[in-house]
Amino acid sequence: MRQDGFTIGVDLGGTNVRAAVVDEQGHILGADRHRLQSREPPQVAEAIVRASKTACAAAGIPFAEARGMGVGVAGMIQKGTGMVLNGPNLGWRDVPILKLLAARTPKIPLFIANDLSAAVWGERMVGAGKGVDDLLVVLVGTGVGSGMVQGGRLVTGGSGVAGEFGHIKINPVAFDPSKPSQAGRLCGCGMRGCLEAYAGGQNLAAWARDDLRIGAAAQRAAGQPVTAGKRLLELVNGDPEKITAAAMERAAHLGDELSRRLLDEAARLIGFSLGNLLTVLNPTKVLLGGGVLANSPRMTRLVIEAVDLYASKVARAACSIGAPALGDDAGVVGAALLAREAA
Repeated sequence: MRQDGFTIGVDLGGTNVRAAVVDEQGHILGADRHRLQSREPPQVAEAIVRASKTACAAAGIPFAEARGMGVGVAGMIQKGTGMVLNGPNLGWRDVPILKLLAARTPKIPLFIANDLSAAVWGERMVGAGKGVDDLLVVLVGTGVGSGMVQGGRLVTGGSGVAGEFGHIKINPVAFDPSKPSQAGRLCGCGMRGCLEAYAGGQNLAAWARDDLRIGAAAQRAAGQPVTAGKRLLELVNGDPEKITAAAMERAAHLGDELSRRLLDEAARLIGFSLGNLLTVLNPTKVLLGGGVLANSPRMTRLVIEAVDLYASKVARAACSIGAPALGDDAGVVGAALLAREAA
């Protein structure tokens, strides 16, 4: 294969790194995925290179012949420097990941992007948003994020951090410094009242644990039997630390009121926020996905209902809502195709 025939795409999340060899048409020729053993930046850089080399081996292609490597990172990426300014799910602040990777792959051109920017580009080029010039992808998984294409161009913003949908504020009390105890749930970014603090998978589970404690304490104080979240606790064998968004979805189907209430509230918050985003951006297509929504038809339905309610009628009429087509491949394919363009 010619040297310019393929690029490497990497999707770096809070727990896993995935790498894939991608050809000019967006086809994956070989891939590797493994769990991060450490979140320390040098060890993560090593894991990225190792996964990339393994993916090349799976494709039967020498690593050194890659035209470029694109890396999508779950975090805020500073334009021009490749610095991860804030990566809540990695626990990173001001991490020079581009520099760390360049030291390990000096002959391969590198491109660093936010993971949702990579995902929306993958969907726009070869997925469910193929050929759509005004496209919005919203993924709700461990965190909450969005990627945007407007006028056929990827939107990154003045400093590179556009699309941080999960960190818009949905709790107005969060803006009142005189009421710190009421300032909304704490987000991994360090601020309070963010959408992700309520709707991201990990934070949704933490919200359930908090409400379980509060509900149980209130029932005990009233001399009542403890029934708060009973079905949910049964599903996790009585261990609140094992609660996940998926367990909450199952419990809601079994009639667990606490799970149903929190899932519904999170979905409405997503839909409220997305409806306002539609009014501002006027996309022609929105793709809703991510692990939490993919496993919760209930939440997806409520999100769309809330969008219908809160988006301007003109913007909503011009926009279709669907699901991503590439699944977990969107990030690696998009990162690889962005690296190709940059190279």
